[in-house]
Amino acid sequence: MPSGQGPPPPRAKGVWGSVAAVGALLLFKAKSVLGLLKLAGLGKFAVTGLSMFAMIAFEAQRAGWLFGVGFVVLIFIHEMGHAVAIRREGLEAGWPVFIPFFGAMIALKGRPQSRVAEARIAYGGPLAGTLASLLTAGLYLLSGSRIWLALAYSGFFLNLFNLVPISPLDGGRVAQVFSRRASLIGGLLLGAMFLVTMAPQLLIIGVFAVMHNLRRRQTDTASSLPPAPPEEQSTWSLRYFGLCFFLGASIYFSNRLLAGAAP
Repeated sequence: MPSGQGPPPPRAKGVWGSVAAVGALLLFKAKSVLGLLKLAGLGKFAVTGLSMFAMIAFEAQRAGWLFGVGFVVLIFIHEMGHAVAIRREGLEAGWPVFIPFFGAMIALKGRPQSRVAEARIAYGGPLAGTLASLLTAGLYLLSGSRIWLALAYSGFFLNLFNLVPISPLDGGRVAQVFSRRASLIGGLLLGAMFLVTMAPQLLIIGVFAVMHNLRRRQTDTASSLPPAPPEEQSTWSLRYFGLCFFLGASIYFSNRLLAGAAP
């Protein structure tokens, strides 16, 4: 999460730090408790709920409860985007687990049968997260409340970061579908857009996209899945770089609005 401009002024409260520490302790040490919950048929839900509460408490001590809840909901929607895509591919998705400061993860049970299927699963998260962030931006336009704008900015920032084309981020799984030409052109265009928006993710994505282009032959050899058909390569290049451009522009405009919004 960006510092300074995004969330409202922090309101640190020691009690929430203690709650977060207790939540982390429960997640990583209380194996016997989780075992009992699993026997009761509540294990997966309990892990998700406890980890979600721990992350809300972690975010709340930095920017307040409303921001903490809203930010975790945005991450949850991102993960549900992956879950829906996983199930559409005929695979099984686990429950999301939240890790304070790092984000969240969702288990994939099984293996995608093609690079395109893997790209659809990876792309589902940032796409859902972007739509959720747009909703919070709409709530800001309706209410004028800065908290919704801060959430929108944070959501745009988070989802663009996830599109950096390196593993294990979502962008790394989508990038394996690109053609070498698309990686090079898209990377250079994103680098140019960075000069306008100054969104650091665009520069990072641009650099890694060009690097991905240079070592594409090595990446293709290492993968056990065959390359995607040319038409799929073109389609996914447009989807990926189009979403990157959109999120970069959204970060730019929401950041400017935050700079002018009343605290």
